[in-house]
Amino acid sequence: MESAVIKAEATLNVSVVQARQWFMELETHPERYQFETHAGFALTRGNFGESGARFQTWERFYGLKLTLRFELIEVGDKHFRFRLIRPAFPVWGAFVIEEAPGENANLSLAIGGTTRLGAWFLRLPLVRGAVQGQIRREVEHIKASMEAIYPRQHTEESK
Repeated sequence: MESAVIKAEATLNVSVVQARQWFMELETHPERYQFETHAGFALTRGNFGESGARFQTWERFYGLKLTLRFELIEVGDKHFRFRLIRPAFPVWGAFVIEEAPGENANLSLAIGGTTRLGAWFLRLPLVRGAVQGQIRREVEHIKASMEAIYPRQHTEESK
């Protein structure tokens, strides 16, 4: 995998299995992927979780509304890798779920260029700032959504 140019991550108070399940359920619960600068998610071809599936999002960068279209290019037990297809620009992204202490999971969202031009574009200060802020908010939103959907049951021993 090419090197990420921009990355956001968080520790989730859910298991790796629950984190993956959240992503797999986006097809039937697209509303889970809505927040202030991210107006929605829609599957446009195939099934989420399958390579070749396509989806689109409606996002806002610096007040500018954009429709972004993506294709899943690699799906594993703990990752979803995608590429931007509209606007056509050489950019990839990947959600990666990893084990964390205490039966928790770490979630990262990495963005990089599929070419030197794509990586250069992502390093431009205005672009980097917009994308970094967006993916940070995305990871924070996904964390909050997952933890609300899969709350941990606390026993007397864990208090």
